[in-house]
Amino acid sequence: MPPLHRCLSLTGLTLLAFAPLAYANEPVDPQKKTDARTLDTVVVKGEREPGNFDIESGEIELTQASDLSDLLSNESGVAVGGGSTVAQKVYVRGFEDTLLNVTVDGAQQPAELYHHQTRVQIEPEFIKSIELDAGAGAATAGPGALTGALRVRTKDAFDMLRPDQTFGAFVKAQAGFNGENNYKGVASLYGKLSEGLGLMATYVRQDGGDYDDGNGDRVSPTAYDHRRGQLKLTGLLDAHSFDLSAERLEDTGTYYERPHMTNFAGRFILSDHEMTRSTVSYNHRYNPDSELVDVQATLYHNTSDFQNHRNTTGALYGYGKQSSYGLDLRNTARWEHLDLVYGVDYRRDQLDATQQATPPAYWGSTEQHASVAGLYVQASWRFAPAWLLSAGLRYDHYTLDVDSGIGAGARDSASKPSPNLALEWQVSEHFSLRGSYAQAFRGVTIREAFFSALYAHHGNLQGERGDNAELGFAWEKDGFHLRATAFRQDIKNYINAIYVGPPSAEWGYWGNLGTAKVKGYELELGQTFERLSWGAGVWNSDNTFEGLPLTDADLGLGTVIGRTWTARLDWTPAIGGHYGLRARHVEAARNTISTTAPDKPAYTVVDLLANWQLLDGRLVLGLGVNNLFNDFYYDHGTYGYHAGSGKYIGFQASGREVVSSISYKF
Repeated sequence: MPPLHRCLSLTGLTLLAFAPLAYANEPVDPQKKTDARTLDTVVVKGEREPGNFDIESGEIELTQASDLSDLLSNESGVAVGGGSTVAQKVYVRGFEDTLLNVTVDGAQQPAELYHHQTRVQIEPEFIKSIELDAGAGAATAGPGALTGALRVRTKDAFDMLRPDQTFGAFVKAQAGFNGENNYKGVASLYGKLSEGLGLMATYVRQDGGDYDDGNGDRVSPTAYDHRRGQLKLTGLLDAHSFDLSAERLEDTGTYYERPHMTNFAGRFILSDHEMTRSTVSYNHRYNPDSELVDVQATLYHNTSDFQNHRNTTGALYGYGKQSSYGLDLRNTARWEHLDLVYGVDYRRDQLDATQQATPPAYWGSTEQHASVAGLYVQASWRFAPAWLLSAGLRYDHYTLDVDSGIGAGARDSASKPSPNLALEWQVSEHFSLRGSYAQAFRGVTIREAFFSALYAHHGNLQGERGDNAELGFAWEKDGFHLRATAFRQDIKNYINAIYVGPPSAEWGYWGNLGTAKVKGYELELGQTFERLSWGAGVWNSDNTFEGLPLTDADLGLGTVIGRTWTARLDWTPAIGGHYGLRARHVEAARNTISTTAPDKPAYTVVDLLANWQLLDGRLVLGLGVNNLFNDFYYDHGTYGYHAGSGKYIGFQASGREVVSSISYKF
């Protein structure tokens, strides 16, 4: 690590580590409490356009979400596939989440460990909100946000405490009845250390067995053991606020070497898999009584790793560990008609990976490090009562060095700007139009851990560039809304592995393969009454790479997903309770993985949800039925038909599951 970076990092960490103690005795201004804890807002808007969503904790609680599929599958523009939880990949507008900038409490999650399993490891239980901005966009989205940004925020002690409490506890038991069933236990303690200082400790354990599909057949191996622990210290201290969070997730299970595939070749060996993520983040905000000063600082350290050992012998199949640390420092200045956000960010990644999946002559390891440093500015200017202009610019510098092993000595380095421009016109009181164009540059970064120990860098790569154009409108009146977005995006210089194989001395290398494109639309409408709300929507994306439609074999890039229709209904009667219906219909899609491949079949999934809050909300009972009609299907985000074997090799989705829960706040 360069001396200057080391000095800056140590100085910043020291100052911010002692900041909570310096302000621990300052009183809280109740009028500033809400503002002081809103860390991500740039421009406050009443509604979000289709494809951009913000799922609040109430929705998460109603769905009794156990995994990413429960959280995201009914949102516009998103598909989640994989069958087993360890393999659940997220697709946004048909592109895989490897092209997405993901943060948890401000900490970036850049690691991609193994192309056959999920990259985004999130436990839903204590999520406060999960927000998606689809497509390349604002400069504040962070470096390399080719297809957008996914931001997760977790709850703190003040979110859990009742107004009259200084100390509390929360316990929850949940069970899902399908196949071998799954069970979850949750425990949390939280309280005020002083008037403006809160501490929360949580632990979650979920044990899931093999599930049954819609035909009643057992789907194996899909059992898992999931654990999560978190400590979070929160301060609301006059002009200062902060969160210091330490979180660890562990996911273990016995799967085939490729956990999102069946043993279709008859030679795959059961393997013991373990994935972990450890994240430490510190968010500090200084928001004095000044329109020109609103400083936010984020420091984080994140480590993700996986191990895959053959179940029969214990021999290593693959190992990867990627650690990242970084910072984001920004200020927001506000005038009567103009908001201006400007800042700097920095991230350094370190990889250590080994693979022993190939013939022994090609076994390999690698150590690599990479960094990205950025400057950014984003402005929102209401230059006339009916017009809002947003414009921004990022400038990022990327470097990657291969320190040892495969491709040792290779170096890539590049710097480029990423501009964006958006214009919104409030045509009338109820109708608005908007248009936007944005570019996002992602230089050469650490690629997938498993492949990095197999494919060599040659030091001749170009960075990837995404550009995104959108047009949309919104009509909102008397609780009714109709909103639509049309989009088109290109991702140029896409980087992926190129296979060479025997008799070459190297298995393959990383190369710029070409241009990926997507065009599509999202539309939604709905209405909100006093105790009833409904919504419906449709989205479709047409994804290609070098002019050919994407297929399930395009791992790390995306796949074809049929046009998707969604519907939702929520009812909160005066006698109490919250009742919901979620429905998703995915149309059949042509599968071009081979000339003889069958279409991806259409399917419909309906979920019924309910919860009841008793004893002033301290006791909550939950009941849900997922996949109410027990439909048998393969999610289009799951690897389905395999051309070589002529079989469906991905895992079919779960059949009907009854989920019940009981929780109590002491």
